[in-house]
Amino acid sequence: MVEFALILPFFLLVVFGLVDMGRAVYLNSTLSQAAREAARLASVEASWIGSTDPSCGTTGGPVCPADVDALKAHALDAANRMMAPFDVIGASDLQLSCDATTTPSGDWTSPPQACTDHAPTDLVSIRVEANFLPITPIIGQLIGPLTLSGAATMIIN
Repeated sequence: MVEFALILPFFLLVVFGLVDMGRAVYLNSTLSQAAREAARLASVEASWIGSTDPSCGTTGGPVCPADVDALKAHALDAANRMMAPFDVIGASDLQLSCDATTTPSGDWTSPPQACTDHAPTDLVSIRVEANFLPITPIIGQLIGPLTLSGAATMIIN
């Protein structure tokens, strides 16, 4: 009984630590999928920003965002559809960048006109972030909250 009492806390810490690690890996994978889905949507809709084409918004027609802010809102909705088992991503946790040749780095900013004035080979990039909080109290105190992110870049078509 004494040996069991000495080993049980360590054993439970390892078991719950593995559960927390699995949750973190799952959140990271979900964020990557959310970024891919948002980038796919943004790569399709970026060509239609501000379009007055009569087929916009019709059944089978393209979605035509009014401006870059509407494009970002549509990308945020697409990312949140992938985040079902977790909290929703806020607007401040999604970065959108349109660039002619390279994926963004650093603060992920690009001029607003970059999404509206583009060539067929330009890129759109999305990064989503979320905080992970371990459920195991001891592990939560040791590592604290972690900021995880997922990113994807696709060609505007």
